[in-house]
Amino acid sequence: MPNGLLPRSVYWLGLDLGLRRNPSALALLEETTRETGEFDHVHWVKKVETVLVLRDVRPVRLETPYLDLPPLVERYLRLLKPGFPVHLTVDAGGVGAPVVELFRRARLEAELHPVVITGGESVGRLPHATTVPRAALLENVRIRLECREILIPKRLPNLAALRDELASLGVRANHPDDLAFALALGLWTARPRPFVGERRELLPGAPVGDNSRQRRVAELMRRRG
Repeated sequence: MPNGLLPRSVYWLGLDLGLRRNPSALALLEETTRETGEFDHVHWVKKVETVLVLRDVRPVRLETPYLDLPPLVERYLRLLKPGFPVHLTVDAGGVGAPVVELFRRARLEAELHPVVITGGESVGRLPHATTVPRAALLENVRIRLECREILIPKRLPNLAALRDELASLGVRANHPDDLAFALALGLWTARPRPFVGERRELLPGAPVGDNSRQRRVAELMRRRG
């Protein structure tokens, strides 16, 4: 990190894959440690805080070929502050496996985290990826929002679309969810929440299926916007 000076940042980038019907999507979280402007007179040091900020969420142009995604992400990374770690979490299920291989060959300046989204009940490991239940991904988003662990700028582009997607998960069939899952993927690597596995019922309030409490996610985001 640059000279060990504050602020220091770590970037968490989530990439959900799509092609023709729905686009791929990117979500960028920045974990930044910064001075608060206050002084700790007990320990005689400046006070610091670490916050997680949603910096960007955007769809990729519809029908962007998978071959174009690594150079597209490479250009995106150049826009970030240089010298800080970047973690890239990619949807590795289905067509995602060869896309992950494309990213490996591209050797981007980012640590790659392949994730296969499953309908299972617990987190697991495959030779090429981590397996995470869909319910766990979305429950993690809900918990982090409810606990106010993510700072979201009021004028963030595409915020209204993200709110709509989060509110519609499991409720409206065939509704877009690309932005929501890009956020969920990046957030899982940044702040994974242990998932209680080996159970058939969903965790209370999990924003999937027929569960009205998922609307609390959208309501929280509206209040904070």
